[in-house]
Amino acid sequence: MRLANKTAVVTGAGRGIGGAIARGLATEGADLVLISRTREELEAQKTAILEANPERKCLLIECDVTDEASVKEVRRKTIAEFGKVDILVNAAGISMVADSEKLATENWQKCIDINLTGTFLMCRELGEEMIKNKRGKIINITSVTAHAGIPMRAAYSASKGGVMQLTQTLAVEWAKYNIQVNNISPGFIITEMVQKLIDQGIHKPEKLSARIPAGRMGYPEDLVGPAIFLSSSDSDYVTGTTLIVDGGWLANGYL
Repeated sequence: MRLANKTAVVTGAGRGIGGAIARGLATEGADLVLISRTREELEAQKTAILEANPERKCLLIECDVTDEASVKEVRRKTIAEFGKVDILVNAAGISMVADSEKLATENWQKCIDINLTGTFLMCRELGEEMIKNKRGKIINITSVTAHAGIPMRAAYSASKGGVMQLTQTLAVEWAKYNIQVNNISPGFIITEMVQKLIDQGIHKPEKLSARIPAGRMGYPEDLVGPAIFLSSSDSDYVTGTTLIVDGGWLANGYL
């Protein structure tokens, strides 16, 4: 129970990577604030968490992370319910796939707003609470697209690259407050969002798996162990870094 008596706020917690991480943090003792735009998904996650961990507490908040007032309300409700925030996981995000020369400005902006600005707003608001308490753990979910050029991902790659650099800046700025800020960069993980790309023929699992030394695409559960590590005291001397969880995809120079 490495996270006993800790309060963790997880965005994008209704499904996919955010949902898996939230469930994993609960198994290690954390009480949870689950953030998503969809109430039904949050309710399903809460049910799963409490069935496995009936002693946990779960606060559900519908929130659009691009809306500053909504993010401030997350802060207010979290402090009102738990009095503190120890862990923040920014997993809310969208994909954006388009030829760069045809990428609409509004779609570019939407991707930047959710993936990058939303992450910043959550870090700013809940980071201020961590500063008051002189401790905290922030995990931002980036992507291997922040490290390598992948066609048709201009907006997505730019947003995730921005998150990676934001993380480094906050890590340096907030280290004096005993706050560790790190990234997890997932590779090709089979989430609902990625499954849609598979169904559209944009992602081809056989081709992707052939390039991944581990021999398979990942699952949201593959992110749980890294997230627990970065949320716990085991990582107190780890900050400003990126933990790549991709089965070796980036390291592979063969294909």
